[in-house]
Amino acid sequence: MTQEGYKCIKCGYQASRGFLVDYSDGSDFLVRWVEGEPHNPTVFGITGKNVETRGRRQFNVRSLRCERCGFLELYAV
Repeated sequence: MTQEGYKCIKCGYQASRGFLVDYSDGSDFLVRWVEGEPHNPTVFGITGKNVETRGRRQFNVRSLRCERCGFLELYAV
């Protein structure tokens, strides 16, 4: 499926494929959304140290959790 074929399930606008990268460093936790497909990931997971991310759009990931049902929404901001 092409990039243009993805639509946001909430508003219907065009959506882009990407992946989440873990930049955690011991006690600090940071996840970023990176545009495109991962290059050179290892079998241990996609982290900021083992996948090529330079030159790609990146956004911090924020999440919201429903207090009643626990549903999670992730936003790249």
